[in-house]
Amino acid sequence: MLDNLLLFAQEEGAKPDQGPMSLFGNPMMLMLVIMAAFFFIVILPQQRKKKRDEDELMASLKKNDEVITTAGIIGIVAHIKESGDEVTLKIDDNARMRVLRSAIVRIVKKDAAPAPVPTPPASDTNIKQA
Repeated sequence: MLDNLLLFAQEEGAKPDQGPMSLFGNPMMLMLVIMAAFFFIVILPQQRKKKRDEDELMASLKKNDEVITTAGIIGIVAHIKESGDEVTLKIDDNARMRVLRSAIVRIVKKDAAPAPVPTPPASDTNIKQA
């Protein structure tokens, strides 16, 4: 009952103090501020790093590098067109293919040895002999 009296006691034009939320007004504005902060803190730096890595890859591309394209084609760089954005890949002895530089996603390192395959243990203690 006391709550009802307090409601009637307030002036008609007066608004209650909203505290720290009065800066943003409503929750929708707060969500927009959080999304903008997330974009500038998380997404934008990732995009910049990806672009920088791509630029480094294109700068280090040279003749006789083994590369992989976005389509999964593996070839060896035969010619890099300096004036344009084209690379000629040697696919087989008599097969060559022209691709865009942006289609190259990875340079395969020839000196990297494959990881050794772990061998299973000689005796398994969980198997019972019959």
